[in-house]
Amino acid sequence: MIKVIHVLSDMKIGGAGIWLLNYLGAANKDRFDIKVVLPQGSLLIDKVRRLGFEVVPVDGMKDKSFDAGAISLMTGIFRKERPQIVHTHASLSARLAAKIAGAKIINTKHCIEGRKAGIGRFAYSLLNNLLSDGIIAVSSAAKQGMIENGVSGDKISLIYGGIGQVKELDTEERSRIRNKWGIAEGDVVVGIVARLAKVKGHNYFINAAEIISRDNNNVKFLIAGAGPMEKELKELARRLGLADRIIFTGFVENTYEIFNIMDINVISSLSEALCLSLIEGMNLGKPSVASNTGGIPEVVKDGFNGYLVPVGDHSMLAERILELIHDPELRKTMGDRGRELVVRHFAADAMARGIEKLYENVIKDNERV
Repeated sequence: MIKVIHVLSDMKIGGAGIWLLNYLGAANKDRFDIKVVLPQGSLLIDKVRRLGFEVVPVDGMKDKSFDAGAISLMTGIFRKERPQIVHTHASLSARLAAKIAGAKIINTKHCIEGRKAGIGRFAYSLLNNLLSDGIIAVSSAAKQGMIENGVSGDKISLIYGGIGQVKELDTEERSRIRNKWGIAEGDVVVGIVARLAKVKGHNYFINAAEIISRDNNNVKFLIAGAGPMEKELKELARRLGLADRIIFTGFVENTYEIFNIMDINVISSLSEALCLSLIEGMNLGKPSVASNTGGIPEVVKDGFNGYLVPVGDHSMLAERILELIHDPELRKTMGDRGRELVVRHFAADAMARGIEKLYENVIKDNERV
């Protein structure tokens, strides 16, 4: 068996954590012996264990890519466990420890960073080229961004993030959840599932909601997620007179419940490498309206399974959402197309096989040296 240790420093469950859970759910346990290193108190710990994988909790590295104190700690773990591959998720400390311990290093890039120049570009390219035997880009846009910042294209494999089947609820269960959030039977539900951070552009979603609400009393807006912008966003909604129209759910353990009661799935991000929440909504036949940025156009085909709008343009965002609000048949047509797209390109099984093929290739290359 090939022994692999994943390292993720996230305390909460964001895009990288969901990616990891989706992979573990589809991993080949007969071929790969996988453990996961997480910081003490991470919300991912119980979820990883429930999937049947051992977790090694560590002190430090909480929400940090670099934590000097964690390097020696993880070096000790790697020397004891002797993994052939350490698979990191932005953790520079783990990559340094893996290099010291003599393990092969795979790194997944879950975000798109801006164009770098000068010493910043030099340091970025040097670290990524020296401390990676293979790099996974979750979208073509993420891959191109790394290449533009000096990372060798030969090291980068494009493996789209994938999901398993999102749980689909029956009519009675959907009705129960709608009632839970005070949504009437005839209301159209427009939702966004994303952490409440500035990069997710929730303010544009709220401003679009204000435009939509002027002439549409049967629309409710769901904002599912938690994060540092919560207080500011709630104040914006109150100031725009939307306190009774926008529902802030907070952190939702079972996000499939939100996707089940949505009619339109929105992402208003300023930057996005791929966006798994769009894919999850598509899996249940929900049309999308999303920012035209990063890897999103690889998921949402404008006019086919949803609409793309310019980043930060809340007026256009409102206009496209209104088109779908007023045309239930179009919502169904686009939703059906999106569901088919997920099956073809964004399945967790396909992602897992791509990752594991990369593992095997890195091991074979090492054996030839």
